[in-house]
Amino acid sequence: MNAFFHDHIAKSNAGTLSRNTLRFFVVKNPEYMSELAAIATDLSNKNHHKAIWIIEMLVEDHPEMLVPYLDRIIETIPKYKHESAIRGMSRVAYFLSISKVISLTENQKEKLIEICLDWLIGNAKVAPKAYAMYTLCHYAQKEDWIKEELRNIINKDFHHQSAGYKAAAKEVLRKIDH
Repeated sequence: MNAFFHDHIAKSNAGTLSRNTLRFFVVKNPEYMSELAAIATDLSNKNHHKAIWIIEMLVEDHPEMLVPYLDRIIETIPKYKHESAIRGMSRVAYFLSISKVISLTENQKEKLIEICLDWLIGNAKVAPKAYAMYTLCHYAQKEDWIKEELRNIINKDFHHQSAGYKAAAKEVLRKIDH
């Protein structure tokens, strides 16, 4: 493990400049991607959520960099407890689902669907629930059962949720009902 890289992740913060600096570093030095994935998926590493911040940005702009690590990342997603890690991985799940560059296996898709359903019916915060809805909405285009399940969950929980949840729910319901 590279002490320099670990130190930079440890000293990073949630600010855009800090995250972008590390993202650009990994893009320019792809040999660090393996280490980044290792940190992000090591729940015993106190900075795993900071590594996820970088992965979250990479999946949006450079999803191909994650391909060799997808199984490890997807297997680890349901194990996260740190709120920032869960939030980041909810965005990762969403961007993986809509990626035109990455073709997920059926097994990977099923795991993402299961994770998103768990976030929706569980005690996740608003952001992971919203990204779970968006991810499931995407998969619902090809799987009618997801459409029905998503509609049922949203309708059941709608009145007890925050304004942010309701806004995302309305958008998702509009998409799946048309």
